[in-house]
Amino acid sequence: MKNIITLCICLLALTAHANWLNKLKKNLLIVEQIETDPDSLDFTIFPNPLKNQRLFIESSGSGEKHIEIYNVLGEKKFETHTYEDAIMLNELETGIYVFYLKQDDQKGYKRLVIH
Repeated sequence: MKNIITLCICLLALTAHANWLNKLKKNLLIVEQIETDPDSLDFTIFPNPLKNQRLFIESSGSGEKHIEIYNVLGEKKFETHTYEDAIMLNELETGIYVFYLKQDDQKGYKRLVIH
C-alpha cells in the first residue's frame, strides 16, 4: 500500500513539473516567434545583458514609448510610458525578461538579460 501511495505522489509531482516545463517552453517559443515578426517595430535596447540600472532604447519612432517588461513566466514586472531614450530598472532582479515596446502604432519584443 505504501508503494502505491509513493508511486501516486511521484506521478503527481512529475505531472506538475512537466506542466510547468511546457508552460515555460510555450512562453519562450512565443517570444522567439515575435522577435522574428517582419511587421514589428525596429528598435534596439542596450546594454544587453544589463549590468547597471540604466537601459537605453533606440527606435525609429518619435512618439511616446509604452514599455512593458515580463519575466519568463509571463508576469508583468515593469511598465512605463515615456518619451525618453533611457529607463531605470533598479527594481528588477537578475534574470531573463521579455521587453515589449509599443510606439507609433507599432510594437516589438526583445529578450532582455539582467545580471
